[in-house]
Amino acid sequence: MRKYFLAAVLPVVGILIFLQGCNKARECPEVTTVVYEDVSGVDKGAETYTCYHQAKTNVLEQTWCEAKDQFEKHGQSSGSDDFLIYLKGFREGYTQASQAEDSRLTIADDNTSSESSYDMGYRDGYLAIMDAMGIFEYNCGSAELVSEYKDRWCEAADAYRNTGMGSESNPFAKGRFIDGYMTGGRVALTVPTSMEAFFGGENPEGKQPAIVQPSGDLKSIELAFYRGFDVGYKAMIDSIRESINQVMQQMQMPNNMEFPDGLMPPPPGQ
Repeated sequence: MRKYFLAAVLPVVGILIFLQGCNKARECPEVTTVVYEDVSGVDKGAETYTCYHQAKTNVLEQTWCEAKDQFEKHGQSSGSDDFLIYLKGFREGYTQASQAEDSRLTIADDNTSSESSYDMGYRDGYLAIMDAMGIFEYNCGSAELVSEYKDRWCEAADAYRNTGMGSESNPFAKGRFIDGYMTGGRVALTVPTSMEAFFGGENPEGKQPAIVQPSGDLKSIELAFYRGFDVGYKAMIDSIRESINQVMQQMQMPNNMEFPDGLMPPPPGQ
């Protein structure tokens, strides 16, 4: 029994003596600790939730459940490998939209039948935030939902594109610009002013400014609203001027009546 004990102990003692005599780092052997863990029963790609009470879930569970719901609406199974690709795209689109960043895909693209699972997920994730924030976009090239409001919306959308205020791929900046454009036009109709003021070459103002932009650095989304307000305000003033001018030109005016400044007399024979 003693010889078996010595056979087991002596190698350990020898190692301890060797390490104790090692004073310099270069003389000491590198010791690596390896920890073994049984992961044979763990699926590294597995992520699943019950999707109950989503109002109380974390972001990972919320996006997973929303992605699962949308993926199945496309006629796909959430148990397929494509769902993991779709989920990754969904979360990227979801994140970028929540930060009001430009979309890397065209949102209103009807030709999506051949896009990848990742792009399909990205689009759905981006749209999920747009829907949650009430961001709505008209298709100005279609005959659907024709209304006066749609005409004004498309007019504001054209102004947004022409001013170069932001990217067409950012519906959030575009939406705020359009909101400002609509508001500026409405305020222009309420400014108390005289007929002469409309034709003096300046934008008419009442006793107070039409709007006051806060001082300091503003985010691009905030600036889009004020830029839209300014453009919409001026567009409405120009529209009023044009309407008055057309009415005055159609009137038969006596020869000795003077026209307000900025108005042209009707052509001879009218």
